[in-house]
Amino acid sequence: MAIENTEISGIEDLEIIQEVERITPNTFIEIRIHYKKCNHNITKLNEKDNNIVNMTEEEYKAYLRENYPNVKLIKFSSKEILLEEERNHLCPNHYIIGEHEGKVAVFKIDDNGQMYLDKVFADYPITLLKKIDQEKLREGIIVDSEEELSDVLENFIS
Repeated sequence: MAIENTEISGIEDLEIIQEVERITPNTFIEIRIHYKKCNHNITKLNEKDNNIVNMTEEEYKAYLRENYPNVKLIKFSSKEILLEEERNHLCPNHYIIGEHEGKVAVFKIDDNGQMYLDKVFADYPITLLKKIDQEKLREGIIVDSEEELSDVLENFIS
């Protein structure tokens, strides 16, 4: 039995194409945010954005530069993307005890670092407090937890 030596024509024209990692609808996107003012770190899952599905790493970097210039890409794969961002304000886990229209009030912090009114204690005008306490409330007292909030409020509304 003779074995023929046959040449496969065009084999030298074949090119091995490497599959490029792309964002899929199932890609897990995590962002780690560092808040400089309170030195807290919060990790969140990013909401899915249909605009980024099928993007390559380079396309996604360009998208971030254009839309989120403060966000850095740390890790990229079709399974997982890790992002980091620094913000120059307090994180949303804080409360600020202050004054609103002459009454003791509690404010919260939104994702953009802006204070918003959460609760007003209508029965507790700050004029009933010592001058030093009135000043503290006008400046705002930052607290880190609900427990600390309760403790500090107890001093002003009891």
